[in-house]
Amino acid sequence: MRHPLPASLLCVLLCAPAARADDGRGLSRGGDPAQVSISGVSSGAAMAVQYAVAHSASVTAVGSIAGPSWGCAEGSLARAVETCLCGGEPQGAQVEAARIEAARPLAEAKLIDPLTAGRPQRLARAYVFHSPADRTVRSPAGRVSARFLENLTGRAVAFDDGDPADGSDAAGHGIITPGPGRDACRLEERGDDATATFVRSCGREDNVGHMFHALFGEEAAYDPERRAPDIPEADLWRFDQGRLVAQVTAERPAIANDAALVPFWPATAYSTARRRNLDMAATGYLYVPPACRPAGRGCRVHIALHGCRQDPRHFALAAGYNNWAEPYRVIIVYPAIAPGTPLAGSACGSPIPDFLAYEPNPNGCWDWWGYLDSSYRTGRYLTRDAPQIRVIAGIVAAVTAPAPP
Repeated sequence: MRHPLPASLLCVLLCAPAARADDGRGLSRGGDPAQVSISGVSSGAAMAVQYAVAHSASVTAVGSIAGPSWGCAEGSLARAVETCLCGGEPQGAQVEAARIEAARPLAEAKLIDPLTAGRPQRLARAYVFHSPADRTVRSPAGRVSARFLENLTGRAVAFDDGDPADGSDAAGHGIITPGPGRDACRLEERGDDATATFVRSCGREDNVGHMFHALFGEEAAYDPERRAPDIPEADLWRFDQGRLVAQVTAERPAIANDAALVPFWPATAYSTARRRNLDMAATGYLYVPPACRPAGRGCRVHIALHGCRQDPRHFALAAGYNNWAEPYRVIIVYPAIAPGTPLAGSACGSPIPDFLAYEPNPNGCWDWWGYLDSSYRTGRYLTRDAPQIRVIAGIVAAVTAPAPP
């Protein structure tokens, strides 16, 4: 006669794999500090390029997907919307501005890694994807980004504007990766973008696959068959991002808060916890592929930044980075912005002032136009001293520190 297993033992047998998936080491991974790269989507793309330029002595490669170009906003929300997003006037590649910024003495707190003969010391590879049908960040921004990175690094940039064969040229705003559970490719198929995840599926088009092939410099032809299946949710681990945010805010960097945008109101009236935490979430995510889980394996490290109005966890699970982590032996880290209360409709065609009463970042964007800069620290958002860039630098330092035995 068979005896039923006790419920407690049954739970151990069935539940243990998911419960033990996270090894509890957080960001302590022993990643290779000589192989750090970064990319992002939308505002995350802008932040990725800003971080890569500011840290060009240590970042080797950068990817921009559907993002505005470096320095386009010039610290102005109005210009960010009207020029950088909506294409209201021609954009220029701000290469000389970056070089001037990099040449400033460090004591001036305009901290961009110095260049050597006008070129970054390490930053050498770049990938840019931009759909011609993007109605959120108009397509000229992609070519401006590619031209900027090409002129700055002195090397050709892998530029991709989609393929009519699978519809990725008409995908609009977002990142493209194969598989179920993603948004439909074309706007006419998916309907209003108000409920979009901005992770699209267009046949076999795979932004991250092409990007990693370009960033990591493999000589062999791109092979889509190397793409691994989607990972289980239990393999996406959390890390304490709030601790790293607190390390930056403890130094009391000057931060533009909501009160500064509403004249004549008490300072406490609109000073929100979200702004005091640099608009960043308490939790970030990471995926450590099996090849990189033993301590001290020295895998690549890639920082992946979500875009405006994207759920950080969904982005980390669905955007396609994890599918290429094992083939390239790369640890993927997903920092996160706290969600706001998204604005409905398109910003293009509407007058945008240089201040928004109460909340300058309702769509949960990375700070690519200076919403955290105070009136006497304008332009900081492009530098190593920018609060969110400092948090990301703390993440990189933690992931690349020697792993404990």
